[in-house]
Amino acid sequence: MKKKIDKYWLNLKDMNKILLFAVVLDPRYKLLYLDFFFPKLQKDKELLARMVKEVNKIFLKLYHEYNEVDPLATQPSIDVTRPKVDNLVEIDEEVSQAANMKQFMMLRKEKDVFEIRDEVDKYLLEASEDPTNPKFNVSD
Repeated sequence: MKKKIDKYWLNLKDMNKILLFAVVLDPRYKLLYLDFFFPKLQKDKELLARMVKEVNKIFLKLYHEYNEVDPLATQPSIDVTRPKVDNLVEIDEEVSQAANMKQFMMLRKEKDVFEIRDEVDKYLLEASEDPTNPKFNVSD
């Protein structure tokens, strides 16, 4: 099993970008999680920056293609404000996972100045769901 995980996650150069869309589309993590977690997998900062930029570029391209097909589907419906995250819910899990999550939540707090150009930016910048919430269900 570890061999399969290493095959898909440790070699970022050859990684299929579609795997990363699951993370970006997950309302708990979004694009910021790639910025946070990639450095734990790969030390080459230049490669990491290119990967995140490429994922964002592909995501925007898909959005714009979708917008050309159905422009009304991408019209904003409500304004979104980003609430501050004050407390983390402590849960009984591995210490390293809890530490990673705490670091990620702190990073989310730091990134608080935004320019919204389109619905993709709006999605990526709206408040993320709390990843420590045990009641969260991605299919709801």
